[in-house]
Amino acid sequence: MTALLRFDGERACEADIEAHTPEMRGQRQHLLRQLAVTSGQRVLDVGCGPGYLISELVEPVGPDGAVCGIDISASMLDLARARCAPAGARVNLVAGRCEEIPFPDASFDAAVSSQVYEYVGDIERALAELYRVLRPGGRAVVLDTDWDSLVWHSADRPRMRRVLTLWEDHVADPRLPRRLGPLLQEAGFIEERLTTLTFLNRRCHRDAYSYWQVGFIEAFLAGHPRADPEETRDWARELRELDAAGQYFFSLGRYAFTVVKPGD
Repeated sequence: MTALLRFDGERACEADIEAHTPEMRGQRQHLLRQLAVTSGQRVLDVGCGPGYLISELVEPVGPDGAVCGIDISASMLDLARARCAPAGARVNLVAGRCEEIPFPDASFDAAVSSQVYEYVGDIERALAELYRVLRPGGRAVVLDTDWDSLVWHSADRPRMRRVLTLWEDHVADPRLPRRLGPLLQEAGFIEERLTTLTFLNRRCHRDAYSYWQVGFIEAFLAGHPRADPEETRDWARELRELDAAGQYFFSLGRYAFTVVKPGD
C-alpha cells in the first residue's frame, strides 16, 4: 500500500514552518554548495515546496539569471509565490509534475530536487525528464531520505516499529537512495559526488525538525486504514514525555547525489 502524504492546506503551512528549523536551513545551504550556480544561469527546482530554496537561489544567479520552480501542490505554490514576489520576473513558478516537466528540452543550466523523488512511482520517467530539461554540461542535485536510517528513541520499541512501518506508506519508495546512483546513471547522468546529511535532535520543540515530523506522522496515520488511533496518541505522548525527562533522541540520514549531463 502507498497512501502518500499530500502537502496541501494545513500540511503545507506546517511544512512552511518546518523549513525554518536549523536542520532544513542547513540542508538548503548544503544543496546550494553542491549546486554551485553562477551568475546568469537558469535553475530549476523540481518540487519547490514553499519556495525557500528558490528565494536563496535568486542572488547567486544575479540579474541576468532566472529560477523556475514546479510543484503539484497549489498551496505550496501560493506560499512560494508570496515568498519570491520581491524577485519579480526572475522567478517563474508553475504547477507541474516531475514526470512531465512543463519546460522545453535543454532549458536549464542546473536543477535541484529535494525530498521529491521518493514520492514518485515512475522514477525512471521522472529522471528522464530531469535529464531532458538540462542543457549538456548541466548539473543536478537530487536529495532523498532512506527511512531505514531513522533512529528514534522509545521505551516501547515494538510500538515504534509499528508506527514507522505504517509511516513508510507516505512515500512510494522509503529506501530510494540505495537505488538512486544506478538509476541516475541509467538516465544518462555522470555522478560527481554523493554527500550525506544527518538530522540530529535531542529535544522535541518547535525549532526542531522532528517536532514537525511527529505532527506529520499523526496526521498521516489518522487517515491510515491499519493505524490504531489510540496507539498513535500513546506514541506521540511518549515522545513528549521523553523530551520532558531529557531522554529524547532522533537521528535521520539524507543523501544528496550531485550529477552532470554529459556535454560541454
